[in-house]
Amino acid sequence: MYISDLELHGFKSFAHKTHVKFDSGITAIVGPNGCGKSNIVDALRWVLGEQRPSLLRSSAMSNVIFNGTAKKKALGMADVSLTFVNNKGILPIEYSELTITRRLYRSGESEYLINNTPCRLKDIMELFMDTGMSSDAYSVIELKMVEEILNDRNNDRRRLFEEAAGVTRYKEKRKQTLRKLDETLKDLQRLEDILIEVRKKTRSLEIQAEKAAKAKSYRSELEHLDKAYTLHEYQTIKEELEPLQTRITNSEKEKKEIGSRLEELEESEEKARTRLLDLERNQAEAQRRVSQLYSSVRDMETNLRITKEKIINEEGVIKQHQTDIEQSGKDHAELEELRESSIQKLENFSDEKQRSELSLKESKQRFADVQQQFTKIRHELYELEIAISDSSQKLSSLQSNRIKLESKLENSEDDQMRITRDIEDFEDEIVNAKGELNLARKNLEAINSDLEKEEKRLQDAGQKRGELEEQREELRERVRSLKSQKDAADSEISLMQSISESNDAMPSSIAYLVKHHQNEFKLLKPVGEVFHTSELYASALETALGEAINFVIVDSMEEAIKASTILKEKKKGRATFIPLSELNKSYPVEKNSILSHVKCDSSLKAVSELLLGSILYVDDLQAASTHLKSSSATAAVTSDGDLVTSNRFLKSGSKNKQSGIRLGLKDKLEKLNEKKANLEKELKTQELLLEQLNKDLAENHTEAIRTQIREVQKSAREQEQKISRYQSSIQVYEKNIGDLKNRKSSLLSNQDSAREELDSLHPKQKELQKKISALSSEQDEKREALKKLEEERAIAQNRYNDAQLKHQDVKNKADNLEREVQRAEAGIKSIKTRLISRKELLTESREKIEAYTSGIDKTEAQLENTRTLKKEADQKLAEAEDASSRQRGAINEIEKELKELRNRKEVNLELVHHLTMAREKFDMQAQALADHIWETYGVLTDQLNEVLPDEMEPASAKDRIAWLKQKLHNIGDVNPLAIEEFKEEKERLDFYEEQIEDLQQAEKELRETIHEINQTATERFNDTFDKIRSNFKTVFSTLFHEDDFCDLILEEDVEDPLDAKIDIKANPKGKRPSSINQLSGGEKTLTAIALLFAIYLVKPSPFCVLDEVDAPLDDANIERFSAMIKKFSHETQFIIITHNKKTMGKAEMMYGVTMPETGVSRLVGVRLDEVAEV
Repeated sequence: MYISDLELHGFKSFAHKTHVKFDSGITAIVGPNGCGKSNIVDALRWVLGEQRPSLLRSSAMSNVIFNGTAKKKALGMADVSLTFVNNKGILPIEYSELTITRRLYRSGESEYLINNTPCRLKDIMELFMDTGMSSDAYSVIELKMVEEILNDRNNDRRRLFEEAAGVTRYKEKRKQTLRKLDETLKDLQRLEDILIEVRKKTRSLEIQAEKAAKAKSYRSELEHLDKAYTLHEYQTIKEELEPLQTRITNSEKEKKEIGSRLEELEESEEKARTRLLDLERNQAEAQRRVSQLYSSVRDMETNLRITKEKIINEEGVIKQHQTDIEQSGKDHAELEELRESSIQKLENFSDEKQRSELSLKESKQRFADVQQQFTKIRHELYELEIAISDSSQKLSSLQSNRIKLESKLENSEDDQMRITRDIEDFEDEIVNAKGELNLARKNLEAINSDLEKEEKRLQDAGQKRGELEEQREELRERVRSLKSQKDAADSEISLMQSISESNDAMPSSIAYLVKHHQNEFKLLKPVGEVFHTSELYASALETALGEAINFVIVDSMEEAIKASTILKEKKKGRATFIPLSELNKSYPVEKNSILSHVKCDSSLKAVSELLLGSILYVDDLQAASTHLKSSSATAAVTSDGDLVTSNRFLKSGSKNKQSGIRLGLKDKLEKLNEKKANLEKELKTQELLLEQLNKDLAENHTEAIRTQIREVQKSAREQEQKISRYQSSIQVYEKNIGDLKNRKSSLLSNQDSAREELDSLHPKQKELQKKISALSSEQDEKREALKKLEEERAIAQNRYNDAQLKHQDVKNKADNLEREVQRAEAGIKSIKTRLISRKELLTESREKIEAYTSGIDKTEAQLENTRTLKKEADQKLAEAEDASSRQRGAINEIEKELKELRNRKEVNLELVHHLTMAREKFDMQAQALADHIWETYGVLTDQLNEVLPDEMEPASAKDRIAWLKQKLHNIGDVNPLAIEEFKEEKERLDFYEEQIEDLQQAEKELRETIHEINQTATERFNDTFDKIRSNFKTVFSTLFHEDDFCDLILEEDVEDPLDAKIDIKANPKGKRPSSINQLSGGEKTLTAIALLFAIYLVKPSPFCVLDEVDAPLDDANIERFSAMIKKFSHETQFIIITHNKKTMGKAEMMYGVTMPETGVSRLVGVRLDEVAEV
């Protein structure tokens, strides 16, 4: 396989379309410097996909397009095509001839083609990967690359080995796999976070779905019972409304009668109040008249006082004006005298002013003449100073340069010593950095191991937390239920206690005795409070007792009479008493009597036998009739509360919800308290369990583990950054060492230049010193002349200044006299104006005093008349007040009778109100029941037909409704869509769990792939390295001598062998250099060529381009180099850019590059005895 053709158009200096044809042997490209030879190498790199402008000797990729010359316009596109003969099938493509084309437009657009078919850059890169022919492989070697391969600053040496070993493709695949692994881990973390939320939501929806199912069942039963119970209650309320309405009607009639009498009295009261209003209006008018006259008297007295004060003030003003007039006359005479005196002095100053002006003019002219001569001499002196300064600066500059050069020579030697120390320091730093790099890699491995453990902990903790949260939710639900049950029990206990304390369930007479006189009796207990039974027999016991449930048990007949007396005296109604002392010790008890199901105190045994011993307890009415026929019992009662007497009277029907409310009240309270205690105990237990669960959840440090993972990940990143930092530091140190060595060479060269320049400074310095001496002599003469002129100028200056001062003094005195004349005239004018004003004000004040005196006389006459009118008004006011008082007495009598009637009306209204409220309460209850049915179920009460179950009483139905409501309340709000949502969320959970399993499997497979890639690449690299190492020794001894030593050393103890450093050891001709950089240029080149051909022996590249790599070689080395090229040309096509004639002599074909037109390259080809222009 070899390159057969290269076509260039618009690439760099090849403005014209150029066709270069190659054979499989050796082709030489020659030409003078700057003609564009290396542009052919750049074109080969560029068409193979090179993306770095710096390697194409350009600052930007657009610079490869021909940019034009003075005679030729710039082109808009660069086009290069490279044709290969793929006769050995090295390229993985089916074509035997392959043409790669690359185009770049000035717009920035680019095209890639394979056999004129558009493709991607990636396709071209993959096509040549691991073939040794890519843009940065060992198929193209420039002279500067020899230095780069030997220095290995950018791992150029390693890339050659990787290309030869064919691991580039593996490293690229590993890079892509690592990227996929990173993305997979991120997806896995994201899905795990989502899964935690989905699991939590699924558990919540599962609980909601169960609650929704329970709630649906409870609501169905509740609806039926609620409708039936509400209809029963509604009908009962309607029955109780009729008697209430009758009482309301009677009370309304009484209210009308009272209202009629009230209207009559209110009409009389209104007339009386109208009369009173007229009298009070007359009284107010008299009062107003008195007040008005009083106010007039007071105002007149005040006006008199004020007017007298004004007269006194005006008299004071007149005196002040008279004083001002006298003083103004005196001021006028003084100002007249001053004006005359100032005018006389001003006339005397006229001659003195003319003399001072003449003296000033003469002294000014003399000063100007001297100043002109002084300025001239000073200017000449200034020019001399400038000349001396310039010469001195030049001399100083020469001296400064001499000092700088001497210092530069000294500093250069110091710099060389410092550079030597710096190089040693950088080498030490490289050793330390490598040690730290290895330590950081080991730390990273340990951190990654810890990270895997923490992630496993997080997964376990997350699963455990989910279980704990589910248990906590169940416990919370249980605690809420227990709290609701406890609250219900508290409410029921409170209700029972309230009933017990208020005595609402017994007649008012008994309630009064129990509440106010309980302590006055040895025994005072209603029958309903002494008998106890279970709820099953409560209704039967209530019916059996009948009216006796409200009898009162007392100790004796005396106490019964005492209680009766109290009721009569207090008018609190009637009551039936059972005195224990009057009863027999026992009474007959029928078999199967209700008494067998009743408990009471043993002291009340006789009472229980008397009241209940003869009443049977049977299952139903049929059994009651049967048992009564065969026994002497007085009655039989069923469990439903139906009673049949011995004479066959039947008491039956629905029970009133208020009847027998106190029966068994104590037992109910005890049971409720016991139930409450059990609930509180269980609630405390459940709350303790919930508290423990919360502690367990708090101790389940999921977030802490996440924080720890983040910290570990942070540590891993820090170690990775350290690794990167140390690797960068090593590269920087190595670069610095190279730069320092170059700097040291430059310093040695600069030392010689500095010595030559120092020797040339001495003649210039002597010449400048002579010139400065001559100028200084002339400067001294000028300074002496200037000194004399300066003394003359000072004298003229003083005389001129004295004349100016004298003239200014005369002028100031004249100006002051003129201003005094002006001030005196202005003062005289002001005094005349003030005199006229004061005389006018004096006349005005005298006129005011006359007017004030006349007004006082008139006011005193009016005051006397007003005082007489006030006495008459006071008498009329007293008469009006007496009439108003008598009328108020009559109104009070009417109001007294009105108050009595209104009290009666209030009592009647209160009664009507209470009755109306009771009716409204029943109406509201009925309406509330109707509204409840409508709002809850959307039907009217008239449309209800539900009935309670046969075995259920209304009270039981109410309790069952309350129980169902409590259950629904405990369940709380339910999500009606919870079942469907739970199903959907469960499917979502299953989907995410499957996704996580897939990602975990993918992670495992990617890690296995990376391991396989690393293993395969490492094996291939190590195998190739061993072969290249062996070949390097053979080729090196061929290019140098057989006894010369060389070796390739692979760095050991590194984490990744694929990143291990490769060192080159070369000791030609018995030398023992500490570094390969100490070899000569030719030795370096031969060493690099030896390495290149050692690689070719392992994996030869189909072609090799050498750009002036033979430049540093001498004739002997050229012979060995040429022989090696000839030897390898049987397997590899060589394209050599050279200036060496011996190298040209080995070529089978030669191209000459010329530049007949500036900036435009052309090519001429020569093959043996024929010449052709291409």
